[in-house]
Amino acid sequence: MDDNSNDRKYENMDALIEAFQQFSKINWQKPTLWGLKPSEIRVLITIKVGVEREGKKGQTVSDLSKLLKVTSPTITQMVNSLMAQGYAVRTTDTQDRRISEITLTDKGKHLADMALAKTRETFKGMIDYLGKEQSDDLMQLLNGVYSYFEELGNRQNEF
Repeated sequence: MDDNSNDRKYENMDALIEAFQQFSKINWQKPTLWGLKPSEIRVLITIKVGVEREGKKGQTVSDLSKLLKVTSPTITQMVNSLMAQGYAVRTTDTQDRRISEITLTDKGKHLADMALAKTRETFKGMIDYLGKEQSDDLMQLLNGVYSYFEELGNRQNEF
Protein backbone atom coordinates (compact mmCIF):
# COMPACT_ATOMS: atom_id res chain seq x y z
CA MET A 1 0.00 0.00 0.00
CA ASP A 2 1.50 3.31 -1.02
CA ASP A 3 1.26 6.56 0.90
CA ASN A 4 -1.32 7.93 -1.54
CA SER A 5 -3.82 5.08 -1.01
CA ASN A 6 -3.27 5.32 2.75
CA ASP A 7 -4.15 9.03 2.59
CA ARG A 8 -7.39 8.18 0.72
CA LYS A 9 -8.27 5.59 3.38
CA TYR A 10 -8.63 8.38 5.94
CA GLU A 11 -9.86 11.21 3.67
CA ASN A 12 -13.41 11.09 5.12
CA MET A 13 -12.33 10.79 8.75
CA ASP A 14 -13.47 14.32 9.68
CA ALA A 15 -16.86 13.74 8.00
CA LEU A 16 -17.22 10.49 9.98
CA ILE A 17 -16.50 12.33 13.23
CA GLU A 18 -19.10 14.96 12.29
CA ALA A 19 -21.63 12.21 11.49
CA PHE A 20 -21.20 10.77 14.99
CA GLN A 21 -21.40 14.21 16.60
CA GLN A 22 -24.76 14.88 14.90
CA PHE A 23 -26.39 12.32 17.20
CA SER A 24 -25.67 14.44 20.25
CA LYS A 25 -27.50 17.33 18.60
CA ILE A 26 -30.77 15.58 17.78
CA ASN A 27 -33.35 14.98 20.45
CA TRP A 28 -34.53 11.54 19.34
CA GLN A 29 -35.09 10.53 22.93
CA LYS A 30 -37.09 13.04 24.89
CA PRO A 31 -35.54 13.89 28.30
CA THR A 32 -38.67 12.58 30.00
CA LEU A 33 -41.52 10.50 28.67
CA TRP A 34 -44.61 9.89 30.74
CA GLY A 35 -42.76 11.53 33.63
CA LEU A 36 -39.89 9.02 33.50
CA LYS A 37 -36.29 9.31 32.33
CA PRO A 38 -35.33 7.34 29.20
CA SER A 39 -33.12 5.12 31.40
CA GLU A 40 -36.09 4.25 33.63
CA ILE A 41 -38.19 3.39 30.59
CA ARG A 42 -35.37 1.13 29.35
CA VAL A 43 -35.48 -0.67 32.72
CA LEU A 44 -39.25 -1.18 32.42
CA ILE A 45 -38.88 -2.55 28.89
CA THR A 46 -35.97 -4.78 29.90
CA ILE A 47 -37.97 -6.28 32.76
CA LYS A 48 -40.97 -6.87 30.49
CA VAL A 49 -39.00 -8.38 27.62
CA GLY A 50 -36.84 -10.46 29.98
CA VAL A 51 -39.89 -11.89 31.73
CA GLU A 52 -41.53 -12.75 28.40
CA ARG A 53 -38.37 -14.19 26.87
CA GLU A 54 -37.22 -16.21 29.90
CA GLY A 55 -40.59 -17.07 31.41
CA LYS A 56 -39.55 -15.76 34.83
CA LYS A 57 -41.72 -13.72 37.19
CA GLY A 58 -39.21 -10.88 37.30
CA GLN A 59 -35.60 -9.83 36.88
CA THR A 60 -32.92 -9.46 39.52
CA VAL A 61 -30.90 -6.25 39.84
CA SER A 62 -27.90 -8.28 38.69
CA ASP A 63 -29.78 -9.48 35.57
CA LEU A 64 -30.79 -5.93 34.71
CA SER A 65 -27.27 -4.67 35.33
CA LYS A 66 -25.82 -7.19 32.86
CA LEU A 67 -28.51 -6.66 30.23
CA LEU A 68 -28.28 -2.85 30.32
CA LYS A 69 -24.50 -2.77 30.88
CA VAL A 70 -24.67 -0.45 33.89
CA THR A 71 -23.67 -0.95 37.51
CA SER A 72 -25.96 -2.56 40.07
CA PRO A 73 -26.13 0.63 42.20
CA THR A 74 -27.36 2.52 39.12
CA ILE A 75 -30.05 -0.11 38.50
CA THR A 76 -31.04 -0.07 42.19
CA GLN A 77 -31.50 3.71 42.04
CA MET A 78 -33.73 3.45 38.95
CA VAL A 79 -35.70 0.51 40.39
CA ASN A 80 -36.29 2.43 43.63
CA SER A 81 -37.64 5.35 41.59
CA LEU A 82 -39.92 3.02 39.58
CA MET A 83 -41.16 1.40 42.80
CA ALA A 84 -41.86 4.80 44.40
CA GLN A 85 -43.98 5.74 41.36
CA GLY A 86 -45.91 2.46 41.41
CA TYR A 87 -44.43 0.92 38.24
CA ALA A 88 -42.52 -1.95 39.86
CA VAL A 89 -42.37 -4.06 43.02
CA ARG A 90 -39.63 -6.09 44.64
CA THR A 91 -40.47 -9.68 45.54
CA THR A 92 -38.36 -12.07 47.58
CA ASP A 93 -37.81 -15.64 46.42
CA THR A 94 -39.64 -18.04 48.74
CA GLN A 95 -36.89 -20.68 48.35
CA ASP A 96 -33.93 -18.33 48.80
CA ARG A 97 -34.62 -15.13 50.77
CA ARG A 98 -31.33 -13.62 49.53
CA ILE A 99 -32.75 -13.36 46.01
CA SER A 100 -35.20 -10.63 45.15
CA GLU A 101 -36.76 -10.01 41.78
CA ILE A 102 -38.19 -6.87 40.32
CA THR A 103 -41.60 -7.32 38.74
CA LEU A 104 -43.86 -4.82 37.01
CA THR A 105 -47.18 -3.71 38.38
CA ASP A 106 -50.14 -3.49 35.99
CA LYS A 107 -49.32 0.21 35.64
CA GLY A 108 -45.68 -0.69 34.83
CA LYS A 109 -46.70 -3.36 32.30
CA HIS A 110 -49.01 -0.89 30.57
CA LEU A 111 -46.29 1.77 30.34
CA ALA A 112 -43.71 -0.80 29.14
CA ASP A 113 -46.16 -1.92 26.43
CA MET A 114 -46.70 1.68 25.31
CA ALA A 115 -42.95 2.45 25.31
CA LEU A 116 -42.14 -0.75 23.41
CA ALA A 117 -44.83 0.00 20.82
CA LYS A 118 -43.50 3.57 20.41
CA THR A 119 -39.91 2.32 20.04
CA ARG A 120 -40.91 -0.31 17.49
CA GLU A 121 -42.92 2.26 15.51
CA THR A 122 -39.92 4.59 15.43
CA PHE A 123 -37.62 1.86 14.13
CA LYS A 124 -40.23 0.62 11.62
CA GLY A 125 -40.26 4.15 10.27
CA MET A 126 -36.47 4.16 10.02
CA ILE A 127 -36.53 0.80 8.18
CA ASP A 128 -39.18 2.19 5.80
CA TYR A 129 -37.02 5.29 5.25
CA LEU A 130 -33.71 3.46 4.69
CA GLY A 131 -35.03 0.22 3.23
CA LYS A 132 -34.36 -3.28 4.56
CA GLU A 133 -30.92 -3.73 2.98
CA GLN A 134 -29.51 -0.45 4.30
CA SER A 135 -31.13 -1.08 7.71
CA ASP A 136 -29.48 -4.52 7.89
CA ASP A 137 -26.15 -2.99 6.83
CA LEU A 138 -26.56 -0.25 9.44
CA MET A 139 -27.23 -2.83 12.17
CA GLN A 140 -24.07 -4.74 11.24
CA LEU A 141 -22.03 -1.54 11.07
CA LEU A 142 -23.31 -0.26 14.42
CA ASN A 143 -22.58 -3.61 16.07
CA GLY A 144 -19.07 -3.43 14.62
CA VAL A 145 -18.61 0.14 15.88
CA TYR A 146 -19.85 -0.91 19.32
CA SER A 147 -17.39 -3.85 19.40
CA TYR A 148 -14.54 -1.56 18.36
CA PHE A 149 -15.26 0.97 21.12
CA GLU A 150 -15.79 -1.78 23.69
CA GLU A 151 -12.40 -3.32 22.81
CA LEU A 152 -10.80 0.13 22.85
CA GLY A 153 -12.25 0.77 26.32
CA ASN A 154 -11.00 -2.60 27.56
CA ARG A 155 -7.50 -1.90 26.25
CA GLN A 156 -7.47 1.51 27.95
CA ASN A 157 -8.51 -0.12 31.23
CA GLU A 158 -5.45 -2.39 31.06
CA PHE A 159 -3.01 0.48 31.60
